[in-house]
Amino acid sequence: MRCRSLCIPLAGLLLLAACERPPAPDAAEPAGPVAGQVTESRVLAEADSGDNWLVNGGRFSGEHFSPQSRISEANVGELGLAWATDIPSPIGLSAEPLVIDGVVYLTGIRSVVYALDAARGARRWQVAPPVRRGLGFGNYRWSRGTRGAAVWEGRVYVGTGDCRLVAIDAAAGEPIWEAQVCDPMQGMGPGITGAPRVGGGRVYMGYAGSDTAARGSVAAFDAASGEELWRFWTVPGDPANGFENEALEMASGTWTGGWAQAGGGAVWDGIRYDPVTGLVIFGTASTLPLNVAMRGPGDNLFTNSVVAVDAATGDYRWHYQTVPEDAWDYDATMPKIVTDLTIQGSPRRVVLEAPKNGFLYVLDAHTGRLLSADPIATVTWASGIDIETGRPIVNPEAQYFADASGATVRVWPNVWGSHNWQPMSYSPLTGLVYIPVADMPSDYSGGDMIGLGVAIETLGYGPDEEVPPDAGRLLAWDPVARETRWRVDHPIPYNGGVLSTAGNLVFQGTATGEFRAYAADTGARLWAVETGSSIQAAPVSYRVGEEQHVLVAIGRSGGIVGSAESRTAAPHARGPARVLAFKLGGSAAMPAPTPPAPVPEPPARIGNAEEVAAGQALWAAYACSGCHGAHALGVGSRALGGALPDLRYMPPRAHEEWDPVVREGTRAAAGMPGFGAEGMSADDSRALQAYVIDRAWAAYGAPAAQ
Repeated sequence: MRCRSLCIPLAGLLLLAACERPPAPDAAEPAGPVAGQVTESRVLAEADSGDNWLVNGGRFSGEHFSPQSRISEANVGELGLAWATDIPSPIGLSAEPLVIDGVVYLTGIRSVVYALDAARGARRWQVAPPVRRGLGFGNYRWSRGTRGAAVWEGRVYVGTGDCRLVAIDAAAGEPIWEAQVCDPMQGMGPGITGAPRVGGGRVYMGYAGSDTAARGSVAAFDAASGEELWRFWTVPGDPANGFENEALEMASGTWTGGWAQAGGGAVWDGIRYDPVTGLVIFGTASTLPLNVAMRGPGDNLFTNSVVAVDAATGDYRWHYQTVPEDAWDYDATMPKIVTDLTIQGSPRRVVLEAPKNGFLYVLDAHTGRLLSADPIATVTWASGIDIETGRPIVNPEAQYFADASGATVRVWPNVWGSHNWQPMSYSPLTGLVYIPVADMPSDYSGGDMIGLGVAIETLGYGPDEEVPPDAGRLLAWDPVARETRWRVDHPIPYNGGVLSTAGNLVFQGTATGEFRAYAADTGARLWAVETGSSIQAAPVSYRVGEEQHVLVAIGRSGGIVGSAESRTAAPHARGPARVLAFKLGGSAAMPAPTPPAPVPEPPARIGNAEEVAAGQALWAAYACSGCHGAHALGVGSRALGGALPDLRYMPPRAHEEWDPVVREGTRAAAGMPGFGAEGMSADDSRALQAYVIDRAWAAYGAPAAQ
């Protein structure tokens, strides 16, 4: 593998007492002694009120549905901006806010937690846990941002990119304790990107790391003390060390060699606590290498699976694997909904799951039995799902690893999936699931991109291909009738998460920067406002006094941005990170949009066309696309501060430091690894630089190198 771990001992962990303190808050009034009072009884008691947004998904079910109906299809046209608050997060916001007793809690880049006044948007406090960024390739990636926090009995919980769970006093904004969730030095470095989940007095936390050779697990911590109560490992470790439980011993038989030698099965999102069944239900990611010819055949349990464990003990209860022997990186870690449906006349507690692989699954929540599976996007890797066995009917033509010639194979959905981390919504009033869908392929071929064993076109369609106008869509799906009720097409594939409400409304933000409301039953577009920033996060709703508010965090965000920003944000929608609150009759002025920054004049070219071509190949081999964009198509700005700098915007003086940064790692602590120890030569470094300068001139308007 090309990337190394930069060894910083765990003993060097910064104390929470050294947390960066923010500038003076905008509002001096304290949050009050009862701040953050979320309990199981309260979540259950308020499930039908919608006055607050107490837990991820609004309720334990994760339906992203608000029972509030003050804003309805009859008056949504009167919706206006109540307030707007800028958040200093240079790559936007992916967090789903929580709103509890007049306080908004959300997270930004490097796990910074913000508490805002829900009526006015003024800051009450912010806490920035010190997040190390020099521990390995994965650590650089995971520390960029988080998808939210959790609140329980006066504490706010957030995960960090260096594998810690931090508890913060909800009233004072002071850190209380921290717990180690994973080992940031394992493989190429795991880290936390998802929001913690809470329930039963416990905090449930997983982490990312399947792409960086870490072994996945999900752990439960005591919400008051931070003590680890149980841990469920998702893939078997070395049999010579014994198995943690019988489920993993069973799973070992599905691996070539008997265990997950390169880790995998990360639980980077998709955790759901369900008090009805007493289960924690979560999804898992894939394993390395993706190339089955290199990895060896086998189902590889419990990768690419929906898994249920006992919430109190962590004991295995059931699993359903969406993609056995995965070769396309089709994770099943997407946000889940656990709710009640009437199927064939009988009430069923079900899990609704739309993983990357293009299907919508309905599973029995008590047993994991497959009830239905239907395609919701273009699918060519499989022709369908066998309802009796639950296994996919794999298309041999999609098995690129079986072709010794290394030919390129185009497969739908693409590597980012037909559905990623952006939450879907279920309305118990309409009986429909509202899913943000992307419909793109990826090209898979021979090569080795950071140990994947395959080269993948992460843009989906190549940089010179025309993207269809319906590559993105909002799909209203009937999970009982198993059919589309309506859909709205979007020109950019990846758009925001979804909120449905009792006012017969569905809210979604788009990659073009519009925040929209549709009729939940028909899909008719009823209202929209331009924000100037791509919207990827899910909206939420709450009440202040007698006024219902709809709140959304905006700004290009999420893991796809680094590789494929053009698939998540239109050029005119690359404005700043903000939190916007809307209410009926709101009259605040929308902040002015930020015009896109032009590429400055690049430095003089170096090298010839052959060196530029060599640099293009090295760009893929060293996974530069993971941070600075596929084909060096970055995020369209020179933003620093832990963001994803677009190298086409580098000033000439920065190019003078190129080789020490790229090979020696002189900016490792800021998140840029050095690759000299991984075999990058001075000639390789020069070729990469020649390629970046060539791409800068192309963006500036000059012809490519001749």
